[in-house]
Amino acid sequence: MSTDTHVETNGRKPNYDALVAFLLERYEDDLRWIASFDTDRYRYDVQYIREDLKTELSNHEFDVVVHRSIALFNRPYVEEVYTHLGHAFSLVLQHERATAVHVYLSDTDGLIIKIRAANEISVPGFIDECLAVLYGPGD
Repeated sequence: MSTDTHVETNGRKPNYDALVAFLLERYEDDLRWIASFDTDRYRYDVQYIREDLKTELSNHEFDVVVHRSIALFNRPYVEEVYTHLGHAFSLVLQHERATAVHVYLSDTDGLIIKIRAANEISVPGFIDECLAVLYGPGD
């Protein structure tokens, strides 16, 4: 599903609605939020946020979380830190209350998936499944 630095999309645009439906079916209320991002423009789009988090996190707090994630965990930086390991395809951060999965779609684009802690997430299987749903089955 991925090459040296980019995900094979065969010209297809990501289907975030399909990804949200897939992850909601699997994790139900344990899915916290999904945001796609573009580090060049320092911009993100919320693809999904659980209803109770809309009130728990103010817009400002959510902006801070996502913008810090974009700044600190962007692909070029992660690859620079771990240059001896090759290209980065994803980054998984396990916290007390949630697990954050950063999926790199290119050097500048990606998505962040937040899932309640204690859910099983396997790599690379989880990433491959998300990419298959996001871009549809390969040719």
